[in-house]
Parts: sequence; structure tokens; C-alpha cells
Amino acid sequence: MFINAYGLVIKMARASRNEVGPFKKLWDSQRENHFQIVGVVTLLSLATLIWTFSFLFFLGGTADPERNHLVPYHWLGLLVSLIILFFSAPEFLFFLNQKETLEDILNLESRSEVLKRRKEAETAADLLGGRYVARLKGLYEELGIKVKGKRYSMKSLPSKRGISIKVDDSEEEE
Repeated sequence: MFINAYGLVIKMARASRNEVGPFKKLWDSQRENHFQIVGVVTLLSLATLIWTFSFLFFLGGTADPERNHLVPYHWLGLLVSLIILFFSAPEFLFFLNQKETLEDILNLESRSEVLKRRKEAETAADLLGGRYVARLKGLYEELGIKVKGKRYSMKSLPSKRGISIKVDDSEEEE
């Protein structure tokens, strides 16, 4: 009796592992695209909110007898877009802040400054996906910073967007 009670207490004290549902598995499998997905959902929800709000309150959609059958759908769209924006807009702003932080770090030219902000840059790049990790790796290679870890096994990209590749035009066309 005492052993069962002790086992029950230990079982209750340990963290339980919940089964992951299909939506969570799908979301986790798209880790590279979270920023893009959240951005598109936020943009579409905002566009829906603006359209339904303008239809209902400014365009006179409720007063037009020919469009009267559309009013419930617009109210539903307004409500659904508000709910989606309530959850997606803060997440999008968080990702956008991480992107801006990483862009600031990628524009640095001082090796010491990059080393100071290395942890911050790596966290932001991991959240944003592989393309940003590759750009960070490119910055590390440009500044001669040692790259460590499996996440940097991909090919590096140029760290700055505005870099144009200079072509040697020493031969003139005749």
C-alpha cells in the first residue's frame, strides 16, 4: 500500500508528456516558414478586417437591399478576422522585431560588436529560419569568427542584401 502511494506521488510530481496533436506536428514541421506563415495570416486577416469594416460602416452595405444578404457574412468575417488578429498580430510583431534585430547585427562591420551580440543574433536566426542562419554564417565568415554547431552546416549566403557582385570588365567588346 505504501509503495503504491509513493509511486503515485512520484508520478504526479514528474512532468507529464502530452501527446502532440496533428496540428502541432504540422506546425513544428514548418519551422523554417513560421515567419512567412504568420505574416501572411496576419496580412490576410488585416485585409479582411479593413474590408468588412468599411463595407459595414462606410460603404452602406447594411442599407443596400441588393446586398442585404451579404451582411451576416461580413459580420462573421469581421469577428473571425478580429479573433485571428488577436493571436497572430503579436506573434508577427515578435518575429518582425527578431528580423530587425538580426538585420541590425548583419549590418555591423565591427567584429567585436558582432561577438558581443552573437547570442542575440543566433537566437533570432534560429527563430527566423535557415535563410537567416545562412546569412549569419556568411557574416561570421566575412569577419573571421569561428562557426560552430550543426546548424551552420549549410552553405553561407552574403550577409548584406545590398551587396552587388562586381564583374571584372577588363575585356572590352569589339
